[in-house]
Amino acid sequence: MLSSNATLEAAAASSRLEDALAGNEHHALARRLARDFNAPVGLLDPTALTWLARAGAPAEQFPAAGATLVAALKTSGVGQGRVALWRANRSSGPVWLVLPLPRTGGGEVFAMAGFATSVDMEQAASWGPVCPDAALRAWGQSVADQHRRAKDTHAASKPAGAPTSTDSAEHLLIARLIRRMKISDAPDKFQSLATNALRNALNVQAVAWVPAQQTDLVIVSGEIAGFKGNAYRAILPGDNSPLLHIVNHVDSPPGVELKRFVAVAADTQGTPGWLIAANPLDDRPFAATEVEILQPVASLIGTQQNNARLYADLKELLFGVIRALTAAIDAKDPYTSGHSERVARIAVRLAEELGMPANQRSDLYLMGLLHDVGKIGIDDHVLKKTGPLTPDEYRQIQAHVEIGVHILSDLKKLHHLLPGVLHHHESLDGTGYPAGLAGDKIPLEARILAVADSFDAMSSTRPYRRRMTPMQIDDILRKGSGTQWDPKIINALFTCRMDVEAIRQKGLGESLQIVVDETLGRV
Repeated sequence: MLSSNATLEAAAASSRLEDALAGNEHHALARRLARDFNAPVGLLDPTALTWLARAGAPAEQFPAAGATLVAALKTSGVGQGRVALWRANRSSGPVWLVLPLPRTGGGEVFAMAGFATSVDMEQAASWGPVCPDAALRAWGQSVADQHRRAKDTHAASKPAGAPTSTDSAEHLLIARLIRRMKISDAPDKFQSLATNALRNALNVQAVAWVPAQQTDLVIVSGEIAGFKGNAYRAILPGDNSPLLHIVNHVDSPPGVELKRFVAVAADTQGTPGWLIAANPLDDRPFAATEVEILQPVASLIGTQQNNARLYADLKELLFGVIRALTAAIDAKDPYTSGHSERVARIAVRLAEELGMPANQRSDLYLMGLLHDVGKIGIDDHVLKKTGPLTPDEYRQIQAHVEIGVHILSDLKKLHHLLPGVLHHHESLDGTGYPAGLAGDKIPLEARILAVADSFDAMSSTRPYRRRMTPMQIDDILRKGSGTQWDPKIINALFTCRMDVEAIRQKGLGESLQIVVDETLGRV
């Protein structure tokens, strides 16, 4: 029989084990919600006023736990099965979707998912996608309902006013659409997806998205005889009409089978368009309660349309920055004009030979374009000197890799390129610069760039020497294999030597546009 002290110790150990299991459960739930929402998620204990778990972002990205936060959340309306939206700052910062989730033993825990409120925020940090408020609430409500049903299968115990099973099905449609909503997609792609999904959900003959911009294409899912495309513009309500417009009887001319329709305007800035559902298949009249799902879907379409255009502007800006930097390198040293483009293309060809995946080849291409950007900061008399360099001048030349990293460091979308820019002058035996890395400690991309850079440099005329012959280049590459350069990459170069030799043209083509798309599309 256990002594009283032993009994107390056993009870304490059991309590600690239960706490640990609960903690593991909280962390697993936070991670799963972060994956589902594609957003940072924290679980807040509104009684203990502490975070139980956080996932998807650093701790400093979450608001400080405490009585002030809990009071603000309760003021926003969260609780008793109802989700809410909360903003710490009305003019900037994220919007937090707050879900009350039942916890074992009674009470609730608040799950908070942070979403971006602008395209810049979504691109710069680990926030969830930009979504209209109505869609976020619907998405959050469906998730909260699922958790509540998992804890309580008895309908009688459902909180007063909680959504019905029909509502939950509609909310799940919203959730699916949000997960498929990408700002990198052309707007008509998401519009087609949304109208198809909504036509099936509402059991109607046709659903159409009618953009406010007259030159934009009307997207229609389904077909009504005698009624196509721009005909939907003719039935839009006037400028002063309410956002929800129901017409349950239409006097259509002969040959036109439009019988009834409902139109909802997207409540995003500038009213980017209208969503129209027409002709229920069972010939039922439309009711306001039945078509409430149209509003958040219209908001999603409008938001994606607006943000896709902002994304296109952001893409063009990054494209322009890369073009400008590459042009600046060429202008700085006319003897190496086109060198960066050639190095980029040679590196990609070597990477193909080595079996590198497409996304890594895209990164490598950008590294090649920008690997010498730091030469912008080197004095002209050093960069263009025809005679031998002094030790001090050589140190200035070596500094171009660190200058390049400094120039690019503020472009957060290019941070993954910095190791290649920094280390493309390292040598396999550790005698290179700036860090003296050796062997596999040198990033693979940097090892590939080193071979591509050296090959093009030896193949080009420089102020201090004429270009080398192919035989001379081959001899130097073979002698340096295993000491200066990675033997696998040298072998790859000799395998595709004819292709590499052919890469002698200057200019930025579609390849740059493709990799800019992929770089901006990163999560």
